[in-house]
Amino acid sequence: MPHLVVTMLPVKVTRNTVSCASARFGISAHIHVCVTAAGSVILDVKRDKYLGLGREETELLADAVPGWPEPAWQRSLGRDRNRRFEAERTTCELLAGDGVLERISEAKNARVVPALRDMRGEWISIGDELEVHGQMTLRAVARFLEAYCWARYSLAWRPFFNVVEEVRTRKTRGASSMEECGIGRLAATVGVFRRLRPFLFAAEGHCLLHALTLVRFLSHYRLNPDWVIGVTTQPWGAHSWVQWNDYLLDSNPEKVCGFTPIMMV
Repeated sequence: MPHLVVTMLPVKVTRNTVSCASARFGISAHIHVCVTAAGSVILDVKRDKYLGLGREETELLADAVPGWPEPAWQRSLGRDRNRRFEAERTTCELLAGDGVLERISEAKNARVVPALRDMRGEWISIGDELEVHGQMTLRAVARFLEAYCWARYSLAWRPFFNVVEEVRTRKTRGASSMEECGIGRLAATVGVFRRLRPFLFAAEGHCLLHALTLVRFLSHYRLNPDWVIGVTTQPWGAHSWVQWNDYLLDSNPEKVCGFTPIMMV
């Protein structure tokens, strides 16, 4: 996913007598975050970049910021209360200055980042394990070309934040019951996409373009599955795919099981 770059955010603790508890912080609306075994990964969609935080900072934020994802590892116990307050305050102020956190009033509810599905579960890959032959029509070709051109232009020239919001808005406005459409219709429509896609671009190495083109193409049929971005930290990597319930629409379980979802639209 070359559209986004990785920046590791250093957090340096300095002495400060004011604790984070004296000011309320929340997660900014344009921020997506997940917790991995190594710490926190933050996706800033306004600036098209990732930030990384270690385990210690992740623990501090989970305690100090409502809605920050809880780490799965056993917490460290070596920091006394006063030093922990100092570290919390410093970390929160730094992230607020970087736009990751925002100061919120007592009357405002903090934004909660929902935990996304663990990708190590059972999945069915459409096109590999489930293949349905869809009817090829001129309208389908036209819709595919529109979707490809939109995705290609959006990734090259538009702010990533605007792309995310357009996908979200289009999904909301064109909402249909995916349950009612049936997996057969969905698989058939994905099958048409899979037959057209090789004429314009290769799937390998173009996961973001592939996912956005597929999401846009399916939206023409009032099919609105979930667009997902996931990350892995050992080694670092990012991947994008499309899913719905237990079905992967443009990938297979082996390719996504090592990633932790950080954003789902």
